[in-house]
Amino acid sequence: MRSNGLFIPILILIMAGCTGAQQPSRTQYYMLDYTSPAINDTVRLDEPLKVERFSVAQFYNSNSMIFRTGSIGLDKFPYDRWGANPGYMVADYLIRDFRQTNLFRGIFSYQDTEVVRFLLEGSITEFLAVEQKDGRKALLTVYVTLLDLNQTDSTKKVVFQKNYSCAAPCKENSAEGLAAGLSESVERLSGQIISDVYQAVKSRP
Repeated sequence: MRSNGLFIPILILIMAGCTGAQQPSRTQYYMLDYTSPAINDTVRLDEPLKVERFSVAQFYNSNSMIFRTGSIGLDKFPYDRWGANPGYMVADYLIRDFRQTNLFRGIFSYQDTEVVRFLLEGSITEFLAVEQKDGRKALLTVYVTLLDLNQTDSTKKVVFQKNYSCAAPCKENSAEGLAAGLSESVERLSGQIISDVYQAVKSRP
């Protein structure tokens, strides 16, 4: 597995087995693991940005690793857990990726008290494994809002709102396969979100 910066990838107490194999007797914990996307041919903006913790749809608002069964059913891996709530994980990795690009004067997290002009909020609406025609996929859907807090008119505070979705392959029918697949989904969407936020802030008067 690859590691990057201050974030420790995928903590595994006991090696994960495929679904249907003998289950371990201890809980296993997983984190995301990917390399921060590179954003090229850009000029650093003299503007800080703050990223809030992302809210999470109730179905996925826990440390459970969820997969879809049939067209409407949901289930979870009984002995496997995310190391943190998806709202914290996705936001923390996005903060890391923003900082790696060095596109802004500063990147602050939901734990910081700094007052900034631009605030990025997000809501995770899907965070699970799904069966599609071409195999099992790790589906991540995020709804993002960029706010300009300098605007006194509430109707002008929203710079943009956009829905992002990615379904990366799960190479294994297991919790470890889901963690690897969602890592790829977050990596893809992170690059798109960073580029869109950068262009939006850059064009703001």
